[in-house]
Amino acid sequence: MGAYVNPEEESKEAFLNREGTLVGTDNNLKIKYKDIHAEDLLVVLLDNMLFTAAGICFNENEFNAFTDDSTDDRPKKYYVVNKEELYKVSDLENYLKPSS
Repeated sequence: MGAYVNPEEESKEAFLNREGTLVGTDNNLKIKYKDIHAEDLLVVLLDNMLFTAAGICFNENEFNAFTDDSTDDRPKKYYVVNKEELYKVSDLENYLKPSS
């Protein structure tokens, strides 16, 4: 299912506009996975027509899945967001915990 941005006090869009840096839209992503600093992650805002979802690309597989426009033609906006801010509005820690 993945990790998603779900702020309680504001919309996903407001959070991303405040805390993120827009790095692309639709088929125009301006960065690669390796270009993202260790303290940041890519978040993809997907327009599902009835609602939006903001998926967090917490590893390279998630990055590839969320940015593969050959299989997903939904409108998208791409943001780079600091991990510490994402921890506050998601269950990201469940995905970044070391395996036991």
